Amino acid sequence: MDNSDVLQRFAELPFPIEVELGNLTLTIGEIFDLSEGMILKTDHSDGAPFTLRAGGAELASVEVVVVRDSLSVRVRNMLQKANPGVGTNGTN
Repeated sequence: MDNSDVLQRFAELPFPIEVELGNLTLTIGEIFDLSEGMILKTDHSDGAPFTLRAGGAELASVEVVVVRDSLSVRVRNMLQKANPGVGTNGTN
């Protein structure tokens, strides 16, 4: 079975995707002091795109949109495009 066969066989398996909202650093004391309603400021600039990740790898830049009362994301720019016919060693 080559890489293409493996990818086709598993192409329909669900894979968790994450949208990175931003980063921040808190002390242990600040973590213990967290409470409902607190606002935590991240390092994310207003209007800047967010990062879409799969398995920790960056896939795309996205923007948050509202679709029928649900937060969603729109892909703005693909950061890396997987080539399903090529293996990690560059062979088919």
